[in-house]
Amino acid sequence: MLEAVFKGQGAFVLIATGAAAIAALLGYLVARRYARPWAYAGLAAALTAEIGVTLLLPSAGDTSGRCVVNRDLTEPFATEQGLLNLAMFLPLGFLGVLAVRRVVPVLLGVSLLSVVTELCQGLLPWTGRSCDSSDVQMNVLGAALGTLAGAVSLRAARRELRPTTAALRPTLVAFGAGFLACAVVGSVWITPVCVDSTSLRFASGAEKEAARQAVTAAFEGYGRIANVQVRPGQEGGTDTLLIALETGFAELSWPDREQFSADFQELPEEPGPVGFPVPGSAAAPRSADDALRTATSYARARFPWALSGATATSTPVGPQAELGWVVAWRSRVDGVVMPTRLDVRIDPRGHVAELLTRRVRDTPTTFPPSPGE
Repeated sequence: MLEAVFKGQGAFVLIATGAAAIAALLGYLVARRYARPWAYAGLAAALTAEIGVTLLLPSAGDTSGRCVVNRDLTEPFATEQGLLNLAMFLPLGFLGVLAVRRVVPVLLGVSLLSVVTELCQGLLPWTGRSCDSSDVQMNVLGAALGTLAGAVSLRAARRELRPTTAALRPTLVAFGAGFLACAVVGSVWITPVCVDSTSLRFASGAEKEAARQAVTAAFEGYGRIANVQVRPGQEGGTDTLLIALETGFAELSWPDREQFSADFQELPEEPGPVGFPVPGSAAAPRSADDALRTATSYARARFPWALSGATATSTPVGPQAELGWVVAWRSRVDGVVMPTRLDVRIDPRGHVAELLTRRVRDTPTTFPPSPGE
């Protein structure tokens, strides 16, 4: 997850690291005149990092003015995004308690920071993100665990921890005013959208095994799996297993396993042949017919069910077939082309570079007559 978030953002990481270091230095210098400068330095760095990652990290998404409200409160605990949101606010709660020696102001302040952050993500055009209730949920939990850890560590070290009632009234007034302002902004400019799930979750053992079987059936001995995640279906739709391969990716519908797709991609930093080499087809195709023969050899060995009653076409990809040929199998009923059964892209080296399979069940041989016929 972290690799995906920061991939191609080397400049941002360097700038953000420098900004966090400067914030830590300023926090130390300001607090040195009072007390606990190292705690304030860490808090300043953590706060700067949180703002940078959530509001300034470039993203290709669109800001829609909507906030996703996730009905499934357990889902974020099974997602990388949820756990990262929890981990990001842990140090804020922990260092905040070490710095100010108060639990309630820190917990309420960091929780309000999460709400403000999500509103900004839903409204500020440069964020490229949207607001999500699951993020607030995990942020607040992380803040609570951090403040608890900070309080326990101070008690264990016999350091000062101010009473809960200290400055309680002004704390509640400030938090209430801030929360009310957020509520007004949200009600005026944010549209809530209730969903049953919002994030990718970790794959279970059965889902990982299904992904392994699908990849093995299509590319036995090739296409090693690096990771499997689950994208929940929306409004009762099927889930999708997102399968990260060493040199590409694949998807499998779940739990029906009806549709499987894969795409092998050349990596600029690791040039070289990619794609599944079809056994018995060593020569590179020179024409659409050559590609058809290669794809047919592959399909007969891996997906023989897709060929029954279907007609194959071989179409070049690019004016000069620079990316190879797409060989597609379709059946026809009363002249009507039926849905996808099998698409295979054969690249100029004769390798399977892309694949789309859809197991068709009970395809009709004819359509019923229309009314009046």
